Amino acid sequence: MRDPRHDILFEPLRIGPKLAKNRFYQVPHCNGGGYRDPSAVVEMRRTKAEGGWGVIFTEQTEIHPTSEITPFIEQHLWEDKDIPALARMAEAMKSHGALAGIQLAYSGINGPNLYSREVPLAVTGGPILTFTSDPVQARTMDRQDIRDLRH
Repeated sequence: MRDPRHDILFEPLRIGPKLAKNRFYQVPHCNGGGYRDPSAVVEMRRTKAEGGWGVIFTEQTEIHPTSEITPFIEQHLWEDKDIPALARMAEAMKSHGALAGIQLAYSGINGPNLYSREVPLAVTGGPILTFTSDPVQARTMDRQDIRDLRH
């Protein structure tokens, strides 16, 4: 028998037009599977859904190749071919009644782009302190870069 002070945690909660079945909210976090092992990421989220979580989020999901933080492995949403893995994750989260969320990320000057090999873009250019001490320089974004990033 649970302490009645905790009953509120098990009550449904309206979030905009959606209804979470309870107040157990799994915040976005990375597990290292990312784009390299989407099946592990899917099963981890499915397990949380089976356990009864009301809201489950993806890990940080990079939205553009000019913003990736290799050697850390995260989800990508760079192009249409990235959608099926994210869709599998969303279906796994929703399979037991959880709401599915996604954390979109643009790392800017924190993204050395060791995988994509793209020149990093940032609000202000400058050297990037990478985890491997590689000499990387970010280029200052112009208005067209910002428009391109938004589409």
